[in-house]
Amino acid sequence: KIHVEEQSGRILGAALLGTGCDEAVQSLVDAVYARTPVAEFQRRVRIHPTVAELLPTTLESLKPLG
Repeated sequence: KIHVEEQSGRILGAALLGTGCDEAVQSLVDAVYARTPVAEFQRRVRIHPTVAELLPTTLESLKPLG
């Protein structure tokens, strides 16, 4: 799960589980500390091949909680 503030679009945090998530979470940690909006995060280039390069695709399916 990736948590995003609805109004600002900022990435607030994430909980990842699985092979390669240790590498992917580092990309998200940087985004949280930099207060990065999802749209900007999706435009950034990731190294290949890694699990982190799948994060922009994952964020395309954001839905409000509740």
